[in-house]
Amino acid sequence: MNYTQALRYLNFFTDLEKLSALPENSFFNLKRMEHLLEISRHPEKRFFPILIAGTTGKGSTGFFLESILTANGIRAGYYHSPHVETSRERIRIAGEMVSPEIWAKGLSTIRKLLQTRPLAAKFGHLTYFEILTFLAIWIFAKRNIEIGIFEIGLGGRLDATNILKAPLVILTPIHLDHEAFLGNTVAKIAAEKAAILKPCGHTVIAPQCSEALRVIRRAVKTTGGILWKAASISGIPLGLDGDFQRMNAGVALKAAEILKRHFGFTLSSDLAEKGLLSQNWIGRMESFRRGGLRFILDGAHNPLSMKELVRSLGSSKIRSPWLVFGAMNDKNSREMLRVLSGHFSKVILTGIAGSRAKPVAMLLEEAKGLFKCILAAQNVSEALTLAKKASAPGASVVVTGSFYLVGEMRKILKISGNGKR
Repeated sequence: MNYTQALRYLNFFTDLEKLSALPENSFFNLKRMEHLLEISRHPEKRFFPILIAGTTGKGSTGFFLESILTANGIRAGYYHSPHVETSRERIRIAGEMVSPEIWAKGLSTIRKLLQTRPLAAKFGHLTYFEILTFLAIWIFAKRNIEIGIFEIGLGGRLDATNILKAPLVILTPIHLDHEAFLGNTVAKIAAEKAAILKPCGHTVIAPQCSEALRVIRRAVKTTGGILWKAASISGIPLGLDGDFQRMNAGVALKAAEILKRHFGFTLSSDLAEKGLLSQNWIGRMESFRRGGLRFILDGAHNPLSMKELVRSLGSSKIRSPWLVFGAMNDKNSREMLRVLSGHFSKVILTGIAGSRAKPVAMLLEEAKGLFKCILAAQNVSEALTLAKKASAPGASVVVTGSFYLVGEMRKILKISGNGKR
């Protein structure tokens, strides 16, 4: 298969939105991943795996750790989701997306494996995320990765990535999110995420609320592991904007320290700090200038990450008269809008392409009484046009609520060619 054919093959597999129509196909099912690893002769055993779970900060923490390892000459792979513009973003080697040719070769291999040894019907249908997770494992093994960093997709306990026996686990702040899948309390959600801990493993945690911390401590004790608490850093320049990134960087530095002290990897603190200056991580407090306006794109998509975004906007004294907001159906957009209304008085609510997007009519209902001025756009292009017409020269416009929204807006802004930053 060429790259286009490979993507068509990948998109054939079930995604999260379709699972509700397949009640016999439990989303939480590691049997399918076990089958993939078995028929491929266990490529996951050829590198050191690290798992990252949490409600917010997973992506940036993984990015910082990847950058620290790369700066130290350690060949690192990073698998994360969702992507902003192209699915190739999800699998990185040494800070760069892998080539379309490698993707095509990997997916061609997967197709051949499944044709030779099909998945038993009793295990249900393979999902898009499972195929991508296995593709990352296959690519990392083939490209001689030393350390593979894997961001948990949803929850932890039965997420496809948890098939990896990771001696080192990172838990970023845990809060309410994906309640329909994970439970309606922080304790239940923390239990799902802490279930990725392995016997006698090391666990690095960001500051947690007391409810989540109790669950994590119990899990560490049950597994006979060691708990390490990370702290926010100061006095070190970062390549990513936002005060909240200092905590994510601190967690990554603590994880690097554990890799050096307990797993024998050679890491220099000076090179680690150099790695923290990396910037090739899109959709996180990313700025574009277009038509005399500054657009700030951030993929915050739950109330906790939205609080951090608002805090960073306030401390950096970015005064943005207009907010462009859109969200997915499974997200608590009502609470996100409430948080954002503390910083913004004007909002443009927009539709996003895809069946998962929350209708603008629902967003309008949720935003009532929160903002002085509310405009509606049926799509992202229309939202951009409204923002341009309504904003004064030199103003900033913040675009947030979903990585899918950020991805659509980013494509339009890139076409304009007026420059980033």
